Amino acid sequence: MTQTADQTPLVVVGGWGVDAAMLLPLFDGWPGEIHLVSLTDTMMTRCESVAEVAAYLLDRYPCPSVWAGWSQGAQVAMAAAAQSDLQVSRVITLAGFPRFLAAPDWPVGMLAERFNTFRDGIANETGPAWRRFQQLLIHGCADHLQARKELRPWLKKGAFVTPASLIRGLDWLESEDQQGLWQELPVPALHLQAEQDAVVRSWAGSFAPARSADVVTVPGMTHWPRGQAVAHCRGEIHRFAFSTGDS
Repeated sequence: MTQTADQTPLVVVGGWGVDAAMLLPLFDGWPGEIHLVSLTDTMMTRCESVAEVAAYLLDRYPCPSVWAGWSQGAQVAMAAAAQSDLQVSRVITLAGFPRFLAAPDWPVGMLAERFNTFRDGIANETGPAWRRFQQLLIHGCADHLQARKELRPWLKKGAFVTPASLIRGLDWLESEDQQGLWQELPVPALHLQAEQDAVVRSWAGSFAPARSADVVTVPGMTHWPRGQAVAHCRGEIHRFAFSTGDS
């Protein structure tokens, strides 16, 4: 590993309604500084779109870095890479997607009826609806009792943003379509897809991102990368981030 790689910062962007710190085990042993970014009320109120969030974060983290994004955070990280390939040297998505809602050209997305029902639940009963979503993060895992134990501290903390910010994030999920961006991204990308994802269906095999991108489906991984999937993800991340073939 070169001296430059030893000092590579990492910007980690969390997803909708979740704390970016939930991803820390994935980056155990990262050789540089790690910046954890959750989609807070500050960002959700001052920014009008995913692209504006990306621009805001690029201003805050100007040094060349590897960026990683989880779920909706993947769209932020990809938007940042599209805006500045000097600041974003490589990008990693975790259970990410270029588009969330289903469309004629995106059949793996969530159906609008289901999405609208969920948004109504967040608007009318924020706490219970948010907790049901958190349970979906671990749905499908083989070690459900252990997963529930690991999720419990995050449930106790509750949602760290206001209902208005949660609704705004859902509005962005409804409208954002980055298919073209993902196919033309100017920097190398690693897309880690979850085999057991109960939130979004895997698009591996049905969508072709940029030729410089790697797409890996992680066995047993749920929407929240945890358990045995952590070691698999960590290995893929280090291989991708510190390889020298296409830097």
